[in-house]
Order: sequence, then structure tokens, then C-alpha cells
Amino acid sequence: MTEIVTFAPEKEFRINAETVFQKHSELIKQVLPGSQVYHVGSTGVRGSLTKGDVDLQVRVTQEEFPEAKESLMAMYSLNTGSDQTSFFCAFEKEDEILPVGIQLTVNGSSVDNFRKVTQFFCEHPSYTEAYNHLKMKFEGEDMEEYRNEKSSFIAKILSTKEYEQLSKRMDLYEKVKFVEGETFLTIEETKNLTHSEMVELIDYMRIDPFIRSVKNVIVLVNSKFNSEIESLLGNHGFELREENITVRKDLNNISIKEDVRYSFKSLNEISTSDFKRVWKESMVNSLNAPSSLNVDEQMRSVEVELGSTYKASCLVAYESKRHLGVVMPHIEPGTTNEGRLFYFGLVQSERGKGKSKQLHKQALEILRNDFGAAYYIGSTGKDNIPMLKTFQNSECTIVESNKVYKRKV
Repeated sequence: MTEIVTFAPEKEFRINAETVFQKHSELIKQVLPGSQVYHVGSTGVRGSLTKGDVDLQVRVTQEEFPEAKESLMAMYSLNTGSDQTSFFCAFEKEDEILPVGIQLTVNGSSVDNFRKVTQFFCEHPSYTEAYNHLKMKFEGEDMEEYRNEKSSFIAKILSTKEYEQLSKRMDLYEKVKFVEGETFLTIEETKNLTHSEMVELIDYMRIDPFIRSVKNVIVLVNSKFNSEIESLLGNHGFELREENITVRKDLNNISIKEDVRYSFKSLNEISTSDFKRVWKESMVNSLNAPSSLNVDEQMRSVEVELGSTYKASCLVAYESKRHLGVVMPHIEPGTTNEGRLFYFGLVQSERGKGKSKQLHKQALEILRNDFGAAYYIGSTGKDNIPMLKTFQNSECTIVESNKVYKRKV
């Protein structure tokens, strides 16, 4: 029996599509915490026509692929109409508010282009319009004939100069780390770039439509780069805010004074307003550069970055019944066992009393025991001597220093 294809504007599905994507992205990251999950396909491109199904690309390494495939097979049905290889496997789920397709791919493989093609359409409306015309041509027609025509159209896109340039840009982005919030973007791990790649990154920050649209953009420039990079950033509207020191500690051995123990309450036990009140107190006269986000925006970024379990990471520390400050332990998204503290700070009245040393060690213990972290990565401004001494007391090792540049609004 001939399968007929029909289309509708993605706007008609937008709310449900985003709901479905967020739901399944979170489900997948729970079983594959080291994976990258993207909303791909036409429901992820504004102004496109779509069949109304929601596609997700799940990217893993070659070593992770077999286990990832097994995990997804326990959650979804295999798409028997799609090829299955050692670097690609497709799944589907029909019993959703919109049909779901999962494309599991190995990073850098020949089929690792779903997110790139989706981004290409987002950045090139003329190609989206041409794709829409193709779809309208096959409205109510044979699905197989449409798929053949679609394959030819996508193949032509992959051979264009515009796609080649976008692909090169996204490959460079793979070498650094993007931390995204609703109103900010931080680019980290520039130590992985060569000098010429850093120059390219700065140019991409100027032309990339997504980066240009973000209100607050921060880039951490590794200390290995020279003054030429600093000048380029200045020419592109960035200014130096501070210099950060990054440390690391393996969490297999933490020595804590058992006779001095602070207690904690999470957002599961206290109100959001009470937590934010203590958090704001902890920020007063901090030795680190002030955030460009207010406390409400920072709270929202915690929710976005950490997902539905964020409340367990929002802790107020107490000595007896008196609050000391805020500790926010979590596993870094995209990793399985990297522990970080989204925020660590004492209220002003409790500083200078040696309490941060014990509190920091207890925070590391929470990362290990409650979050399953194997190691800790932390950072602070080079002029924050008390925090640097706290790192030293916790036996952390300095691994790098970065200059923090923020784009001027």
C-alpha cells in the first residue's frame, strides 16, 4: 500500500515539539549522561514545513556506541526502515503527542551531519524556502518518491560552499566548550585551540547569528595566547573582566574534621525565596567579578543547565540554625563524573573565620557521595586570595589560568 506524505507549517507543532524534545532529551541524558542531544529536522527550523515528527540526534563516541545502542533499545523501537551500522542506529516512538525519531550517531562519522544540516537551514532561510517548495510539490503524493527527491536535495546542500563553511565552524566549536543559558553564553576550554584556531573562533563569534543574538557572551582565553588575541577581542567589542585560576582534585581522598560538621538544606526542603535571599547575601562584596546576571536570571540558568534535578544542587549551609552561605554541587552536563560547584560562597558576616575550608571539603564530599563525582573542577579569580587558600587547603591542583573577556553590550 502506498504511503502518502503530508506537511504543515512547523509553527502548528512548535509548542508540542519543544515539549517532546525536552522530555526525551532529559530521558536520554539520564541513561547516557556523556552524550550530546540535539533537536534536528524540520520541527527544529522556524518557517519550515514538516510532517510533524520530532527528530533528535544523539551523539556519542565510537567506544560508547554499543552501550548507547543497547540503552536506547530498552527505551525505543528500532526503526526497521533505516540502515543500522557500527556508527548509526535509528529508533522511533509513535505513542507520543508527536511521533519521535532518534538518530544515534558516532561523533565525526559520515552520518554525523543531522545537527549541521538543521543549523544550515536555520541560518539560510532561502534554502528553507526551496526545501518547502519541494515539500509542497509532493503534498499528498507518494512518500518514497518524496524521500528520493529529498535525498538529492540534501546531497546538493552538502556540496555547497555555504555548508562547507558552516561545517568547518561547527567542527571548530567541537574543540571548545559552550555553556548556554537563556541570556548568556560562556565559551571555555580554549586551551584546546591553536593560535590560528583561536583567531578563527574570534571571527566566528562576530558572524555567528546565534552568538550575535545572545545578550551576555563571555570567553575564557587561556594564558598561552599572546597579546594579539587580546587585541583582536578588543577590536570585536570584548573587554577584560578578570583572570581566573582553575583547579582540579581527585575525590578519592578527602580529609574532614568530624568534630566540625555543617548541615545543609536543599530547595526540596526550603523555599526558593529563602534560598535566593541567602544566595544574594553570599554575593555581597564578593572578591570575584560580579555576574552580569541578576539572581533571578542565575536561578533560571541553574534550572536550564541542570534540568529537573536542579533543586538537589541548591543547598544552604547552616551552623546550628544560622545560615552560613550557599553551596551548589552538580555533575557537569555532558560528563558522567566531573563534579563542579555552580556557586560556593559565605555570607559576609561569616567570612574571615576559617569556615570556608571546612565547608568546601564537605561540598567535595557531597559531590563524591551524593552525586557520584570522581573528580572536582573549580575556579576563582586570581585576586580572590581566601578562595585560593581554600583550594589549597582542600589539596586542589592548579591546572590552568584564563583571562575572562565579556562582550560589551
